[in-house]
Amino acid sequence: MVTPPGHETFTEADLAPPEWEAQARRRARVDRGATFVAVLGLGLWCGGLVALGACAAPMVFGLTPYPFSADAMSAAFARFDGIAIGCVVAALGAEATRTFLDLRSPRAPRDRRLARARRYLGMLAAAGAIVSGTMLTPEIVRLHKSGVRRGVGPEGAHLAAVHKQAESLSKGLLVAAVATLALHIATIRSARDDEDDDAAAPLPPGPRQ
Repeated sequence: MVTPPGHETFTEADLAPPEWEAQARRRARVDRGATFVAVLGLGLWCGGLVALGACAAPMVFGLTPYPFSADAMSAAFARFDGIAIGCVVAALGAEATRTFLDLRSPRAPRDRRLARARRYLGMLAAAGAIVSGTMLTPEIVRLHKSGVRRGVGPEGAHLAAVHKQAESLSKGLLVAAVATLALHIATIRSARDDEDDDAAAPLPPGPRQ
């Protein structure tokens, strides 16, 4: 039955957002949640690197006699590496979620470039954290427990070299983690990003024929 002109009424369906808009809002909410997880994980990791490397280590080695200083910092870095790997795993999970959303709903070219840089930096930082936690720190702990002192004898030279590698890697990882964190924030998705210029205009109110 066709309603005469002028007698159309609004229905609940007329007030509901179109399906494409509801999907865009859901994607934006999921993306913001994944971004929060990534920023939290990367922020904890960066804070730990600064707290241990730039604040705690110089004070402990400067004020505490050997071998207590070496034992204390070796234990601290070994524990922190476990936390760091957990943080990067969480960040990688968030990155996987955001990448899946990008594949489902492509971004503008500029945003795609930023997301690609974020993805590669995040993977590079995660690989570095795993190398540090599974190779460098265990080697340093092993040498310290064997009574090796930096710069004393061949093993001491090896310990000094591993320490230098770990310090250089930590500095590089800090830069990569901060850059990745900034890119996560810069590429937060909004529902407007998914708006389609060719989306169908809303139908007029009233019963549908």
